Amino acid sequence: MKQLLTVCCALLCGVNLCFAQSSEQESATNAELLKEMKALEAKVASLERRLKRYENGEPQPKNSTASTGAKQLPEKASTVSDQTAAPQHAEGITSSSSQPLFGLGYRSQSILSIGAYGELKFGGQDMPGGWRDGFDAGRIVLLPTLQVNDSIIFNAEIEFEHGGIADDNDDKLTGEADIEQAYIDFKFNEHFNWRAPGVDVVPFGFINLFHEPTQFYSVERPELANGLIPTTWFEGSTSIYGKIIDNLNYQFQINTGLEDIGQNGGVPKGPYDPGISGEDALGFARTPIGDFNQTKNAPGFAWRLSYTPPFLPGLSGSSSVFFTPNVVPRGAHADDGTPLGHSSLTMIDTEARYRIPNTGFEFRGELVDVFLGDPRNLRANNDGDPENNVGDKMWGGSLEAAYHISLSASIHNGWEIVPFYRYTYEDLQTGGFEGRDMNLPTGQGTRQFHTIGIAAFPTPQIVLKLDYQFAFDDAPNSPHADHLLGAIGFFF
Repeated sequence: MKQLLTVCCALLCGVNLCFAQSSEQESATNAELLKEMKALEAKVASLERRLKRYENGEPQPKNSTASTGAKQLPEKASTVSDQTAAPQHAEGITSSSSQPLFGLGYRSQSILSIGAYGELKFGGQDMPGGWRDGFDAGRIVLLPTLQVNDSIIFNAEIEFEHGGIADDNDDKLTGEADIEQAYIDFKFNEHFNWRAPGVDVVPFGFINLFHEPTQFYSVERPELANGLIPTTWFEGSTSIYGKIIDNLNYQFQINTGLEDIGQNGGVPKGPYDPGISGEDALGFARTPIGDFNQTKNAPGFAWRLSYTPPFLPGLSGSSSVFFTPNVVPRGAHADDGTPLGHSSLTMIDTEARYRIPNTGFEFRGELVDVFLGDPRNLRANNDGDPENNVGDKMWGGSLEAAYHISLSASIHNGWEIVPFYRYTYEDLQTGGFEGRDMNLPTGQGTRQFHTIGIAAFPTPQIVLKLDYQFAFDDAPNSPHADHLLGAIGFFF
């Protein structure tokens, strides 16, 4: 290559010499020589570019004498963390033979980002036998997002809970691994977008959608999200979503619904655990997402409206509805073998969050109602246990007050301290019991929670928490749920 460049330079010098000696020739000859000189200069410039790439070890494109190098992609916005800007990405890694490594060339224009959130807890809880102190690696969650192009995005949420996924005397791990989200979004415009069939959280309430530890101030998730809403509630689903008008958004989802069985693998011939009960509400009613283990054919439907009214700055909220025509699994039966019929289930949720402008005051409130179409067909009313019976309705409500204190004037990087108090009331057995079990008095599932604590934010992505909870349960022989807990949470 160097020899070729030397020859071209010599030719160029010879042309310049000939041009000087022919100054007395006709103007037509001069014009012809000038044209030849410019062509040779362009050729030399092209050869110099090729030589530079050759010396740098860059592959040479086939059937091309003047490649311009790798194409640079425009900077795009990631959908993670409210569209935080992602760095610029070049095309896929290539080998010296100009073939992509590892077969990744086909997605060379995609933008891949990895987020994470988690919470680590410590402290003591009042449990059967007295107070127990300990530590819990509550959850570590990975959030891969791949922006295929401007209108196609893949999202997933992979969660590891309570320190592991095994239960063995050798490794001492007890926990689980879940795929809580895995779907592809097709974005058409601000008013209509499609989330293709996959795994997604059910759009019901606020905490079920936004359950990262930086979104609530207590160590544990708010009590309404611990059974009455089976958070984290995720299902096989597909949905559409978008903006109706400014400050008003919607999402409509079709999913696999809820089911009244507390175990995988279908209904056995003998006794089995209920998915809906007056002790655990809907905590065990989520439909499994693996290996066609769903026990009923009836789908579920969820509709959520979220709003930020412009006439009241600082207020945001949502209203949600869920309905499934049947929660009773195939082959459901009472302990005596009597087959159980169908029962519908309807849920309604309204929640609001209000941060008073130019002050530190914040208020939150939520109300949840669950309506059961035919309680006599639910397993809890036919399992021989009179303490877990289910009426025709469950409900709960909560009110929370918090005050934001900024320490930016005295601490570098500006910490924020948020003391808070939350009151929660639940009634899981309001009456209307039907079935073969002996029925206990109405009010059996009444619960109250008083939670007071403080959350400290060194940055918006990290939170340190400490709270104390007083719990009251009217059920006989019910263990107290008092606790004194601390936690470290993050969301990156």
